[in-house]
Amino acid sequence: MKQSMIMHSVYFYFKEDAPKDIFEKQRERIFDLNNKLTVVQLTFAGPPAGIERDVVDNDYGMSLHMLFQDEADLETYQKHELHQAFLADFKDYWTGIKVFDTSV
Repeated sequence: MKQSMIMHSVYFYFKEDAPKDIFEKQRERIFDLNNKLTVVQLTFAGPPAGIERDVVDNDYGMSLHMLFQDEADLETYQKHELHQAFLADFKDYWTGIKVFDTSV
């Protein structure tokens, strides 16, 4: 049986006093990760669309969606020094994150 691809989705909630340019700096680093790590198949990152509906959460500052061939590639990414450096460099700007890993 073929293993499913994994969609790794992360929702970042920024502190109110985070520097104004931190969003773009973080987004640039995310796409840099995509370009440097061959295990990342596809990457999307951006702010909430601002669509007003009762079921839509617009409280996060940025969402990230990365596609991986399988769980092993996701694990390689999670442990990679570039991902660890990203976390270390940006975590102090977040009030929290939510992560959803989906089999697609």
